[in-house]
Amino acid sequence: MPKVLKVKVSAGRTGVPASHSSGWDAALDKALAQASTKLGAGSYRVNVEYWADVEVTNPGQILGYGVTLTRQ
Repeated sequence: MPKVLKVKVSAGRTGVPASHSSGWDAALDKALAQASTKLGAGSYRVNVEYWADVEVTNPGQILGYGVTLTRQ
């Protein structure tokens, strides 16, 4: 079974601008910082899945940005 690391950052946290790409960049940075301890050291291939927690209203908003790394 592949190892999986799932992380989330709040859209309202300090340092995450209103830009969606910045939110996903922050989530990926957090996941990569944790990868060696959570997925193991070494060279390997990972699948990267981006996701968001959203509140559907008019207009809607993103509450949090997330990344899931799955080690192959």
